Amino acid sequence: CFDETKPDAINRLTGKQPRLIEVFVEDDLAMAIIKKIAGQLRISKHVSVQRFGAAINCFTVLAGLCLRGENCENSIFVLDGDVYRTQEEQEKRLEAVLTGNDEHAKSLRESSLTKIKCLNLTENTEPEKYIHSIIIALEDTDDNERNEIIEVAKQIVAVDNSHKFVDDIIQSLDLNRDVRLSKIVDLIRSTQEWVNYVSNVNDWLTSKKELVQETTPQE
Repeated sequence: CFDETKPDAINRLTGKQPRLIEVFVEDDLAMAIIKKIAGQLRISKHVSVQRFGAAINCFTVLAGLCLRGENCENSIFVLDGDVYRTQEEQEKRLEAVLTGNDEHAKSLRESSLTKIKCLNLTENTEPEKYIHSIIIALEDTDDNERNEIIEVAKQIVAVDNSHKFVDDIIQSLDLNRDVRLSKIVDLIRSTQEWVNYVSNVNDWLTSKKELVQETTPQE
């Protein structure tokens, strides 16, 4: 046992890479966004990103972990930001899955609430529509691959499901979904909107850098 040992040191000793940070998200688009943030902070190898599905599942999974006594100190649950946006809405859902008026139940709900983060969407806008709106506002550059994504996005005007604002771009370009999602996220990462959009998650992951990154000893 080594007190205060960082994950990279464990990796060199054992050949295994522990992932101390957990981020739970709704879907693969959110997963791509989280991976991009972690990459920017140079902590990707320390971050595990997992899906819980529909937004309402966030509260069920979080409650289940808390009731099992799991240590969620280094975990967050990220909502897309189109539903359960306010603290009041989140508290109401937590009260439905973490019932009771005793001090233990209240403490669980309070600690659980701090584990929920939202991406900052414009109100009454779905995530995919918001991302689409950012892309079509971009100007062409000398990067033809980037220009093609913008061109395809501009051709998508009306859809019967908001997910298609992104899904139709991927389908039109006929590439691996994960690869194309990463490229779409790269596009919005180059905009001013990105900083505000991911600020809640970025701030939390930044606060965890010290947990996983080795520091260079001072002479």
